[in-house]
Amino acid sequence: MLKCRGKKDTETRRRGDGETRPASQALPVSQSPRLPVRWAFCLLLCAYCLLFFAACRQDMQDQPKMKPYRATAFFQNGMSSRPPVPGTVARGYLRADTEFFTGKKSGTQAGTSVPAGQQAAPTGANAPQRITAYPDDVEVFPIPITYDVVKRGKERYDIFCSACHGMTGNGDGMIVRRGFRRAASFHSDNLRQAPVGHYFDAITNGWGAMPSYAVQVPARDRWAIVAYIRALQMSQQNTQSQPGQPQPPASHTATPSSGGHN
Repeated sequence: MLKCRGKKDTETRRRGDGETRPASQALPVSQSPRLPVRWAFCLLLCAYCLLFFAACRQDMQDQPKMKPYRATAFFQNGMSSRPPVPGTVARGYLRADTEFFTGKKSGTQAGTSVPAGQQAAPTGANAPQRITAYPDDVEVFPIPITYDVVKRGKERYDIFCSACHGMTGNGDGMIVRRGFRRAASFHSDNLRQAPVGHYFDAITNGWGAMPSYAVQVPARDRWAIVAYIRALQMSQQNTQSQPGQPQPPASHTATPSSGGHN
């Protein structure tokens, strides 16, 4: 009996496979799981960020840049190289100390007290005329004058000045002996009375046939040269002031007439 009933039930299930069952007896159907909305938003946000950073990446060789001396349509004048802003001062070239870099007075008056260690120009009977002839030139060295400074000035003088002014400052240098325009002698009365700022200005900006030496000689070396010129003047001052002493020859050969300060 049991065996037959089981067989009958099996047959009944087979016959009823095609029949429609009531909704209350319907078998549950498995559904695919759905992600929460916030997880979907996070995934979309991550994908957007990846696309954004990938689009902003640029290699160094592909970066937008201006190449020197090449034309560009970015600027109105078509030049990629831009000039500096007017008034720009390069690092280390701020000329705040007017007296040191120009040899001219910076709002000071004659007779102002001089800091210790600075050397004054020699004074004499023609001091008032000297002040009138050179009203803007400083009369004191803006740097302390030491033995090393004078030694440095002699080295620079022999290199840049002796060719025209001679080794002793008499204006009989080798170029003058070869027929070039005669240089001025530092031992003349007018240059003896000239303030130190006048010499510095002549070296910086040139004077007469003498060109400017501002590029070849730094400002401190120019003051050293002026200090050595003062030493040359003092070395022959007593000799030339004594009566009956022969004057040093201007040159060993005939030279053209003097053409002023050189």
